[in-house]
Amino acid sequence: MDIKKINIAVDGTASSGKSSVMEVVAKKLDLHMIDTGLMYRAYTKLCLDNNVNFLNENEIIEQLKNFKCHYGENNSIFVNDKDFTSYVAQYDVAENIKYVASVSKVREKMVELQREMASDGGKIMVGRDITTVVLPDADLKIYFDCSAQARAKRRFLQNEKNNILPNDYEDILRQIVQRDEWDKKREVGALKIAKDAWFFDTSDLNFEQAVDAVVNKIENL
Repeated sequence: MDIKKINIAVDGTASSGKSSVMEVVAKKLDLHMIDTGLMYRAYTKLCLDNNVNFLNENEIIEQLKNFKCHYGENNSIFVNDKDFTSYVAQYDVAENIKYVASVSKVREKMVELQREMASDGGKIMVGRDITTVVLPDADLKIYFDCSAQARAKRRFLQNEKNNILPNDYEDILRQIVQRDEWDKKREVGALKIAKDAWFFDTSDLNFEQAVDAVVNKIENL
């Protein structure tokens, strides 16, 4: 199998390491990594900038008219030609993304864009419903998981390193547990484990071990 022509679909819980691990894997194997979560985060930021009421679904949908996005180098993301990369990790984005991600018309548009991006192969696409909805026929499907406590600690340390404030472990843990519940119970694009996906638990692995395990899995397809 020509690795440079395959599509790899990756789903998993928030902060389970899927994006950071797969970004390095993509560089090692000369593939293009697309973190679809950035699209939802960028859209949430656009809604915040336009003072959208997140309890009003019609207001959220209305912003689709003003949403054009593309990825740049190093998984940077641009909305209407403005670099949104530095905004997508903000606290208010994390607090409100669940409202955006649960709107069916928003997800339909995102899925359409994501399928277009993967149409020529050579992609590692990371998200919540990639293995089950976006790319159900991907050459390899991976489901990342990790304990909520380990994920909260990782995000806390990452925020500390990047000087992202506010940064409180208990608040991060609460966000992660709440996000898991939303992801798994929402009516549209719910987080599920595809029957033919490789279940990959990163709880007891360091970063390098996780990268090596995934690279080995891909090279042995």
